[in-house]
Amino acid sequence: MPNHDAEFWNKARRARDKLVKQYIDHPDVSLIDIGYAPEQSEGSETIALRIHVKESWLQAEPEERVEFPSNQDGIPVVVVPGDYELSSDTLSEDE
Repeated sequence: MPNHDAEFWNKARRARDKLVKQYIDHPDVSLIDIGYAPEQSEGSETIALRIHVKESWLQAEPEERVEFPSNQDGIPVVVVPGDYELSSDTLSEDE
């Protein structure tokens, strides 16, 4: 990841936490994290807050979708398709 200072990362974490409080309980949201913005231009390493949404959000009519902000506290927000769930195959019986 790009070499940002501690102040940037603290700001990004606080902004992510705000999004989590607002949207993590929405049934179409599967994850909110910090990472590279998808579809970057070559050589760009933009850090963004990423809201991962389920297929149901992508298939909904635009007027039926929850609207996410384009940025949170100056950090870009992007929507990423991602329908995640825990798999029982990843846990061993010893855990």
